[in-house]
Amino acid sequence: MSSTVAAATPHARTFQTERRERLFYVIACVVMLVGVAVGFHMFYLHGLNDAGQPVTQQSASLVYVHGGLMTCWMVLFALQCGLVTTGNRRLHMKLGMAAVMLYAVIVPIGVITALLQIRYADPRSFPPFGPYRFLTLPLAEVANFTFFIGAGFLFRRSPQRHRALMMMGTLSAAQAGIGRIGAMRNLFFRASHAAFFPTFWGTTVTVVLVLWLVKLAMTRRMDRSFDIAVALFIASGLLSSYVSTTAWWIQLAHRITQ
Repeated sequence: MSSTVAAATPHARTFQTERRERLFYVIACVVMLVGVAVGFHMFYLHGLNDAGQPVTQQSASLVYVHGGLMTCWMVLFALQCGLVTTGNRRLHMKLGMAAVMLYAVIVPIGVITALLQIRYADPRSFPPFGPYRFLTLPLAEVANFTFFIGAGFLFRRSPQRHRALMMMGTLSAAQAGIGRIGAMRNLFFRASHAAFFPTFWGTTVTVVLVLWLVKLAMTRRMDRSFDIAVALFIASGLLSSYVSTTAWWIQLAHRITQ
């Protein structure tokens, strides 16, 4: 009898940890949705950029398509998190095929949109960095989304890895909105004396580190897959920020946007 109880106790603890981990991803999803809604509120409500200016007319149609696709991805991710939490794995897997198709469309459109926005941007825009330095940000976001979501599909049979990768890929997409939360971006801009990485990555990195702490508190265990994904995300921001300062990048950005 005692051995049965002893065996049941670790199983119960594992079950509770699994439930808390699923709940964490729902919480993370809500945080990302709120961040995107706040960062892009001018776009969603008025069709304007975060500076309150009209979207560049030459690329406006593609920007709206891109925004619509990314919004669909965020909603789909929220639905997928909810399905896993309620135990509806069958529908979750079926919707995974829709996610694959959406992913295949989002990636090329994301790259083209980024390039066209810089091509038609005012050379004096994005002060004090300029449009060519800024270009590393959307391209890094697309690259992160491509890598993390692609890896998430490959590891779909490994729940621990799959969850971490899909969340970090979605966070890479959400960064475009979270990084545009004016109060936070201005705070990092002033505190860092206009350094590129804190200005454009600071808010999202702060969010991901807070979520890492929340996950640790909820599950009371380290998650190697999640930890590696967080480290890669932050490293990509540091790398892209460094690349943006190099002369060869400025020359390359000029060529590919002409």
